[in-house]
Amino acid sequence: MRIYEFAQQKNLSSKTIVEKLQQNGFDVKSHMSLLDDQALAFIESEFNVPHNEKKNAKKDLTSQQIGMSQPIEKEEPATVEKKHEPAPKINTTHTFQEKHTQKNVTAEVVVEPLVLAQMSVSSFAEKIKKPVTDVIVTLLKWGIVTTKNQILADSVVKRLAEHYEIPIAKTAVKKEVVEKEKKINVSGEFKKRPPVVVVVGHVDHGKTTLLDYIRKTRVALKEKGGITQHLGAYEATTSHGNIVFLDTPGHEAFSKIRQRGIRVADLVILVVAADDGVMPQTVEAIKHAQLMEAPIIVALNKIDRVDSARIEVIKRQLSQHNIIVEDWGGDVVCVPISAKFGTGIEQLLEMLSLQAEMMELRAEINIPAHGYILESSLEKGRGPVATVITQNGNLRIGDYFSCGNTSGRVSSLVDSTGQRVKEASPSIPVQVAGFDERPEAGDFFEVVAKNEYLKIKSSARLGSLEKRFIHEKGINLVVKADNHSSLEAVVEGIDKLSKKQKHGFNILRHSIGDIAEGDIEFAYNTGSRIVCFNVKTEANAYDLADRKKISILHYGIIYKLLEDLEAIAEELKELEMVRTKIGEAVVLKVFDIKKIGVIAGSLIKSGSFVRDGFAVIWRGRSKIGEGKIASLQRDKKTIKEIATGFECAFMVNGFTDWMVDDRVECFIDVPKK
Repeated sequence: MRIYEFAQQKNLSSKTIVEKLQQNGFDVKSHMSLLDDQALAFIESEFNVPHNEKKNAKKDLTSQQIGMSQPIEKEEPATVEKKHEPAPKINTTHTFQEKHTQKNVTAEVVVEPLVLAQMSVSSFAEKIKKPVTDVIVTLLKWGIVTTKNQILADSVVKRLAEHYEIPIAKTAVKKEVVEKEKKINVSGEFKKRPPVVVVVGHVDHGKTTLLDYIRKTRVALKEKGGITQHLGAYEATTSHGNIVFLDTPGHEAFSKIRQRGIRVADLVILVVAADDGVMPQTVEAIKHAQLMEAPIIVALNKIDRVDSARIEVIKRQLSQHNIIVEDWGGDVVCVPISAKFGTGIEQLLEMLSLQAEMMELRAEINIPAHGYILESSLEKGRGPVATVITQNGNLRIGDYFSCGNTSGRVSSLVDSTGQRVKEASPSIPVQVAGFDERPEAGDFFEVVAKNEYLKIKSSARLGSLEKRFIHEKGINLVVKADNHSSLEAVVEGIDKLSKKQKHGFNILRHSIGDIAEGDIEFAYNTGSRIVCFNVKTEANAYDLADRKKISILHYGIIYKLLEDLEAIAEELKELEMVRTKIGEAVVLKVFDIKKIGVIAGSLIKSGSFVRDGFAVIWRGRSKIGEGKIASLQRDKKTIKEIATGFECAFMVNGFTDWMVDDRVECFIDVPKK
């Protein structure tokens, strides 16, 4: 059985058992580690649990509790008695490795202690001096289908070693134990804090619905298009204590938001829809969690839609990404749930609570608060606001702080239920107002002294978030969004889309907030369309846009925005333009006017000339220059077009070396027939 199951039966602490086993040389990692007969006998002896209770406890276990820790075939009764016989005489001073060494002295084949690591089935068989077919058959009995070249996770290698009674080489003290000791030695006042759990997974796999059931709210119904498009932080009261949940979007455009959520979280719930399986954003979430070394608990959702065979398929898919669930011989907890009907939710919360207990989550409270910005936006009447989650220290109204390229003083704190509070303890997400400028999501937030805040405020601030990309070709855009994360996702999505198109997109300006007159003027001067995400257009700005014929595209769902922009790019792609000659003129006189430039007085010999046309200048048979016609006049009046036989004057951008009798050709771009 697993450590936490034994702890529940005997009313003991999982953490205490794990620490006791580690101190005495047993190779256990967490409360999910399997207890072999020797470890079980040692714990019973250490905690004075009668030996006969062990037998009764084994009889009472269900097949689910036993899991896959034992091979499927039945063992001989004599073998069972032989294993139990030495238990009462166990010497607690002996280490796990010493016991194995004693046992293997009488073995016919001496096998070196095995170092736990990923290896192929054939390599494992060679190390333990067993036929590779024997190992494959053993794995098949456990429900694991492999070939001799299949790479086994270290957790599966450990289980096989225990099955074949191969000693495991003792390694150095675990990293987590060292970190735990460092925490204990740090001076200061610590208090227990709630775990921060990030919920990740592919789009529409049920992440928000799961949180809805836990929080007894209906957030999913309010999401536009049924998908989450921001990072929500919520504190939930459960039967296993308070837990802080971070809900992340599953759409591929929100990769950076998911990465930030995993960075600040203690635990990761990987939601996988049983009827859909492991998808691209599932794999991405797994990689982020493994990179951050965050413990993963798999929530296999929508089990009400599938049969048991489908569940095994999902577990096989997860194993391909080194997520080996416990009943396949791994250490990753997999809880089948139905977020819609609440099936398995209580068990999932129990697993979260057990994992948090093992992590010994504490925070130092007598130091200045510090943490991270999860989200930022602009609110009418409150200015820049941000969702902050602190790691240590209590955050209070009136605190001065530094954050990225900005600073401020806390003027109000609002918790995840919308209630105003005076103080926020570590791990509790709150919306903070009082920023001098809007911060960026992911910025480090730190409470500072007043004099330090004044020094930061008086120093020169860095430039705004606005980035300008000026190109001669492509579709110019002005992008507006309701908050930083949305803006970041939209800009990144457009950038990816632009690289795939012949006529890409040039984002000349992007910012947060409703569309104002300044945005309309900028779009008019740069020939841009305005793309806005979850924002409105101010009344005066709407009137100005109508007068100046500026296109404003409003969206509330990111994939719809990207689909429409892709359609616009495809339309332009189909309209391939061809440069066509429409007229020819000869220069009669040259005027060099101060503060204006050099002007060519000409006669239109054939066709016509248009303002904004493209001019090519010839002297004899030599081409001497070209450029866009900047202005076109007749009788000191600006005109758009002039026909054959009329005289006119024009200027060409980038060319001033005019001479009488120069020949000028006028071209325009027209759609290819």
